Amino acid sequence: MKNIIVLILLALTISACEFRKPDINTVRKTKMEIENPERHYYPLLRGSELTAAYKFYNRGNEPLIIYDVQASCGCIEIDYPSGSIGKDDFGFITLDYDSAKNIGYVEFYITIVANTEKDVFTTIKFDLNVVTSPHYTQDYEEIYLQRRKEKLGGEVDGDLTQQGYYTDDTRTVR
Repeated sequence: MKNIIVLILLALTISACEFRKPDINTVRKTKMEIENPERHYYPLLRGSELTAAYKFYNRGNEPLIIYDVQASCGCIEIDYPSGSIGKDDFGFITLDYDSAKNIGYVEFYITIVANTEKDVFTTIKFDLNVVTSPHYTQDYEEIYLQRRKEKLGGEVDGDLTQQGYYTDDTRTVR
């Protein structure tokens, strides 16, 4: 019975090592090609969302491993493959941009950390103009409160604008 438990633990330990990504400094390097890494999108109405998918290829002889993808703005959600990409295979990095907090010309940089030959950092970018509606222009607070009400709908008592913090009536003077 003890031998079976030891074998199971050994098998779990070995398989757990397979799921970890190798160290970026010691892994073999490869080449990555990205289709249209710099994009210029048409104007977008403020409060709208934009989804951009960047297709990339592994053009080297080793598996391509993407370690991390970081955007220059918190208004962008990122989805990228967690596994390795084989030789001459492809994958997608999908960006979901929310324009509620921006107005005017905006430019974003997305940094990809991967086991690429020349440098582990690869940058893609996109830009666009965020325009307001000619009929009515909501400011950021109105958009924020509307979204907050939708998310918290019925879960919180009282007016959403009156929530936050309170202070005691006593004053501390030092």
